[in-house]
Amino acid sequence: KRWRRLVSDPGFRRRFRAHYRKPPLLGCFYLDLDIGYVFTPTLDPPDRIPAARFSLPQQRCRDERLAFVECRHGLALFLNKNRPEAVVWNPISGHQRRVAFPTEFGNTREMDILYAAVLCAAGDDDPCHVHGDCDLSSFKLALVRGGEDNASVSVCLYKSKSGLWGNVISATKDWYTLSSRRMHGVLVGNALYWWFIQVIEGVILEFDFEMQKLVVVEKPVDQGRRSGFQIVRKEESSLGLIMLTELTMRLWERKVNSDDVATWALQKTIDLTKHLWPRQSVQVFWTRIQGYDEDHNVIFLGTSSGSFMIQLDSMQFDNRFQFKSIFTHFPYTSFYAADWAAGGRDDGTEMSSSTSPNCPIR
Repeated sequence: KRWRRLVSDPGFRRRFRAHYRKPPLLGCFYLDLDIGYVFTPTLDPPDRIPAARFSLPQQRCRDERLAFVECRHGLALFLNKNRPEAVVWNPISGHQRRVAFPTEFGNTREMDILYAAVLCAAGDDDPCHVHGDCDLSSFKLALVRGGEDNASVSVCLYKSKSGLWGNVISATKDWYTLSSRRMHGVLVGNALYWWFIQVIEGVILEFDFEMQKLVVVEKPVDQGRRSGFQIVRKEESSLGLIMLTELTMRLWERKVNSDDVATWALQKTIDLTKHLWPRQSVQVFWTRIQGYDEDHNVIFLGTSSGSFMIQLDSMQFDNRFQFKSIFTHFPYTSFYAADWAAGGRDDGTEMSSSTSPNCPIR
C-alpha cells in the first residue's frame, strides 16, 4: 500500500522522471496482417508490460481507418485514411486529439502526405520538463506533402497550445522518382529529418521548426548500391546516417565546422556477420532496417535468420525479442506506472477517456 501511494503521488512521479531523464523503451508497435497493429514488449520481468495493455481495437466503426506513422515522447501519431486529419494518441492514458489538415494544403488526402511527425512542446515553457509520458496539452505536429508539379515539397507546423497551423514552407527539387513509402522522421536538436526514398538514390529533408527553414541535405558519397538507409541521432545531437549493404553497415556523421560548413565523415563500418552469428555459419538471404529508437539510439534489424536490436553506441546486439513482422516497427518509449495508466493524470488535462483510437488501424 505504501508503494502504491508513492507511485500515485504526482510529486514523486515528477522527481522520478527528472532523476532518470530518459524514459525506457517499453516495446514496439508493428503490423500483423491478420489482426492489425499489435504491441510487443521489450523489457524483462518484472518491468515487462503485458502486450494486451496496448492492444489496439478491431473494427469499431465502418467508415474510418488509421495509418500508423510514428511514436515520439510517449505519443503516437496516425493519419486518417478517410478524412483529412491527424490523430495524436497517448497509449498510456488513452487520450487522443484529432487535428484537421491545414486549409493551405487544399484538398489533401492521407495518401498525399509524404511524411508527418509529432513531438511534445511542454519543454518550450518548462525547461525542467522531461519527455516521456507527455500528455496532449502541448505538442507540435508537422505534415509534409508533395507539390502537384513534382518539383517541390511543403511542410506546415501545428501547435496545440494555440490550436493553429503556421505558414507553409516549401523546398524545390526534382522529386519525380520519389517512392510512396512513408518513413518516420528523426528529431535532432530543433530539426526533424526524413529520408526521401528515390528509385536509385535518396536525399534527406531537414525541417528546422525553430528557424522555420526547409532544406535538402545530400547524403554522403558512398560507392555501391545500398539496400537500406536510416537517419540516426548521434550522442552530441548531430545528424547521422546508416547505410546498409547486405551484411555490412556503414555509419556516417555530419559535422559542421567553425565556418558553418557541413561535411560527412565515416565513423565506423560494421560487419554484421561477426556480431550476429560469431560462432556459426548462417546463410542470410535478406536484411532490412525495420525501425529506429532515437532516444536510445537502437536499430531494429530484420534478417531472414532472425530479428536483432542493435545499440549503436555500445554495439550491443540483442536477439531475445523475435518480431514476427517484416514491416516497419514503431518503438515506443515512456514512463509507465500501472495505477497511473489505469486512472488519473497529474496535469489536470481532460481528454477523451477511450483507451485507444476509436476505429480500426490497418
